[in-house]
Amino acid sequence: MAASNRRSFFRQPMLLRISLRVSGVRAPVAATLVDLSGGGGMVTARTMLKHHSPVEFDLPREGMPHLRLAGKIRKVNFIPGERTFKYAVEFEGQTEEEREALLRFIIEEQRRSISVAKRGDEEPQKAKPSTRLQEQRAHRRIDVNIPVRISIRDVPSVMEAVAIDVSTGGARILIEHVLRQEWLVTLRFTLPSDVLRGHERRTPGRHGSPFEEIKIDARALPGVKQQRGKYIQSLVWVHPDPALTAEINRFVQASQLASLRRA
Repeated sequence: MAASNRRSFFRQPMLLRISLRVSGVRAPVAATLVDLSGGGGMVTARTMLKHHSPVEFDLPREGMPHLRLAGKIRKVNFIPGERTFKYAVEFEGQTEEEREALLRFIIEEQRRSISVAKRGDEEPQKAKPSTRLQEQRAHRRIDVNIPVRISIRDVPSVMEAVAIDVSTGGARILIEHVLRQEWLVTLRFTLPSDVLRGHERRTPGRHGSPFEEIKIDARALPGVKQQRGKYIQSLVWVHPDPALTAEINRFVQASQLASLRRA
């Protein structure tokens, strides 16, 4: 199938761990299926593979046998900062039955994503927020606009997001793909140090030093909202190091003082 035809298919974000079988490579390659369409998919892995290599993998389907997908690597990109290879795979040799099964799977995944987003937009009238959500709301949130790198355990690829607020209990992010609640994710970000200006003389030592990169584990909370083709999700920190929450608290307090000075 020509690349121009493949681009005509809807591309469904996946972020699914797969075992990629590659012609000429004995052991399966640990990889992540980033997105999927009727004509191919985008796969990331830390293993270097040759252009035009025949590949195949099994697509798990709930309550149904796995769907085997086969094709060739048509494009290879290396991402130095993530030490990850990105492969564009074009499917080949599919029967009409297999093609229909793949398209049905993609449609169901699309419906699921839309359903999750809609549930996030709805405000239940009698439902009580979860304990974790109540705990997060008890912490003072500070609006931010800082880049965040997100990794999922045992998945080689790294996602980019933007934190739109942060607290000692968690954060809200703007991201292109929905994070599932069962995933334990790791966030890396650096809090802006400009809120510390004017505090250096009053807060000597560590309290006046610039913020360093924070690495912290989190899980997504229920509820997703859509905004301009992206998703807003709330995250809660998971067993955070007290030193990290102390740094976030230092940022929160400095931001509050800076806001009072501007008032």
